[in-house]
Amino acid sequence: MTKPISADLFGNGLLVDDGDLVFDGGDLAAVAGIANLTQALTLRVLTPSGSDRFNTGYGLDVTQAFTVPNGARMVKEVLKLNLVGTLGTDPRVSEVRQVTFDDDPDRLAAGPNAVARARLARARRVWAVEADLETVADVPVTLRVNVEV
Repeated sequence: MTKPISADLFGNGLLVDDGDLVFDGGDLAAVAGIANLTQALTLRVLTPSGSDRFNTGYGLDVTQAFTVPNGARMVKEVLKLNLVGTLGTDPRVSEVRQVTFDDDPDRLAAGPNAVARARLARARRVWAVEADLETVADVPVTLRVNVEV
């Protein structure tokens, strides 16, 4: 038997598209439930740590990845750790199961254009990240976000 999922559990908010509020018929568009959680986590990851004046602990810290000279593999490992820490701070997330990058071998094997997309992203210094999460309502969520490095 599956648990009923209340939209209240994942909250309500204003819909944001590419950093801008969305209007629907002259009113601000709303977002609720899992969509609100996904949007909130995406915004948290895209916000540089310490840049929010009211919550300096909010956001993703990518500076640690560049404090010592490392290769791409080590930079990705540091970013993975920081992503797990950042996503895990949301009380609606019970577990971060896996974090993968667009150029990870399993993801490259997933599609014919994956290698070309990974090369293009690396040239732009952007990594597409997938994070598989478990919520407090035992609902799995996959978060997809581009992290600029």
